[in-house]
This record gives sequence, structure tokens and C-alpha cells, in this order.
Amino acid sequence: MAEDKKADKADKGEKKAGGGNKLMLVVVILLVLVLAGMGGLAYVMFTNMNKPHDAAQTEQTKEKPKKKKEGPPIFEKIDTFVVNLSGGDGSLLQVDMQAELGDEEAKKKFTDYMPKIRSALILLLSSKTAAELSTPDGKVKLKAQVKQIINESMDAGEEELVQSVLFTSFIIQKQ
Repeated sequence: MAEDKKADKADKGEKKAGGGNKLMLVVVILLVLVLAGMGGLAYVMFTNMNKPHDAAQTEQTKEKPKKKKEGPPIFEKIDTFVVNLSGGDGSLLQVDMQAELGDEEAKKKFTDYMPKIRSALILLLSSKTAAELSTPDGKVKLKAQVKQIINESMDAGEEELVQSVLFTSFIIQKQ
């Protein structure tokens, strides 16, 4: 009987040891799967983190970068205009202007289109009244209109070749 008890204990010990080995094998397999899953998740997260950044860079490269010019601005004088103002009171406007241009290429285009620019500006200036142009607000509005007319006359499209317009002389004479 004593031998039977020892044999039973030995059988139980083998079963426990065998079951423990199987349990250890399952734990190791689960651990490997969890680590592989975490590694895959980390890979996906890190590759997706770079995608929005790359997409932003491709959008920036698609957009035309604005040219930054170095040095002083480029100004081009526009010949003096003397026009009759509308309103029937016989007022005259004498104005000298200068255009601030983006670069040398814009300056060349500006001089090439000068007859078309002058014609458009004469029509614009002669359509104004002395009362409109006597106020500071009227002069500011006129500067914006002159800039727009010049850019349109040069067929600039979306690009603004003329950055701003400056009045260097502005005389309204009433008769």
C-alpha cells in the first residue's frame, strides 16, 4: 500500500508538472502575440504621424512660394497726369504717381504696358469729382483703384505685380 501511495503521488506530481509546462507554453505564446500586436500598433502609429506632415509639405510645394526680394523696393515713376474732373465745375486734377513693383520682371512688364496703363488711368481719373478726391478717404480709395487698374491693364491675373501706388503730387484746381 505504501508503494501504491507513492505511485499515486508520483502520478499526481507528473500531472502537475506536465500541466504547468502546458500553462507556461500558453503564457509564452500569449506574451509573444501581445508583444507582436503592440509592435504592429506602434508601427502604424509612427507611420501615420508622419503622413499629415508629409501631406502638408506636398501642399506647400504645390503652392507657388512668394518671392522675397532683397534690398530696397523697386519704384517706377508714372508720367504726370492732368485731367478734367467730372462734375461740370471745370476742375482739373494734376497728379504724379509712383508704383512699387515686386521685382525687375514686373518693372519690365510695367514699362511694356505703359500706354494701356495710361489710357485706363486717364479714364479712371477723369471719372472722379473734385468733392470725391478732396477728402483723405477719397484719396485712399483712389490709390486702391489705381493699383487695381494697373494690375488689370498688365494682365497680371491673380499675381499682383504692383504692390502699392504712391502719390508724389496731388493738385486739384477749381476754375
